[in-house]
Amino acid sequence: MHRRLALLLTCAAASIAVPAHALSALALKALCGEVPKAAGTPEEAKKQREAGDAAFELRRDPAKAREAIAAYEASLAADPAQPDVRIKASRAWYLVADGYNRLAEKDDDMVAGFEQGMTHAALALGQVNPAFKRKVCTSAGIPETTATLDKTSVAPAYWFSTHLGKYGLAKDLLEVLANKDFIFAVMDQLRRLNPAFYNYAPERYLGGYYTKVPFPKGDLPLAFTFFRASMKGNQNYFATYVLVAEMYAPRVVGLIDPRTERCVVGGPKIAEDAPAPKYHPCRAFFEKLLKTVIDGKPEVIAELAAEQAVEQRKAANLMKEIDTFFPPLGD
Repeated sequence: MHRRLALLLTCAAASIAVPAHALSALALKALCGEVPKAAGTPEEAKKQREAGDAAFELRRDPAKAREAIAAYEASLAADPAQPDVRIKASRAWYLVADGYNRLAEKDDDMVAGFEQGMTHAALALGQVNPAFKRKVCTSAGIPETTATLDKTSVAPAYWFSTHLGKYGLAKDLLEVLANKDFIFAVMDQLRRLNPAFYNYAPERYLGGYYTKVPFPKGDLPLAFTFFRASMKGNQNYFATYVLVAEMYAPRVVGLIDPRTERCVVGGPKIAEDAPAPKYHPCRAFFEKLLKTVIDGKPEVIAELAAEQAVEQRKAANLMKEIDTFFPPLGD
């Protein structure tokens, strides 16, 4: 997926311009959609919500994660006026799509899961923040729209943006281009409202963003500043380490003298006669990041053990590619 991301964004820089205020038809449909009418009773909604919560607690089992989604969606069918349940459903869809379906290489199911999770989060966002929905659906500009976000909007706005971004990367170049400025502005606003949300997720997103933007080389020192802030914010959250290994370490190789000891742009000056090592120093950094995850215990964040276990599997898969990313120097 990291190679697909690089290709998509490089092509974007070369060939297509999208108005800054644009959003894709898919995103607009989700954000401007109407909440369905209730098709059940409050009692039915409560019963299904509780069943969803029970299954979600056991979501380290993929079958239980999918069971949680089914129960949450049954609860929402009975009583659609539950933005908190929509956020739970969106989060469960993310685990299934970006975790279980991605690892199983079920690409079509992964894309469909991102769309489902995005739709739930979009409806929740409109429910908790009608002003935001009104701005989006009347074609207001990005600054004017994101200015309406408040602390009650953080969770649905985050899950909407995360699903939408992953959907585009997995599905369609035009989707990426249409939504990237909007997603960036949302995440930047969320960073101001609640930088620690979901283990410093806004900082983590901006780190990834600046590995690609400005196109095509990005601003890697700035990317590392955001990544480092996210890692310092919660040193036990595995996904940040995986993202830094995947999105930063391989891209920064050409900016760092291989004779230095650190995988950081702008390190100390190197003597001209310093010997060249066998491997680039970013290889050791890449390995250290992934071993932190692989050797860690998912339960270090008890409430996220399922998500942490998924990141361990992603880290193990990336580690298998270390020789591709960082071959011996001179080869």
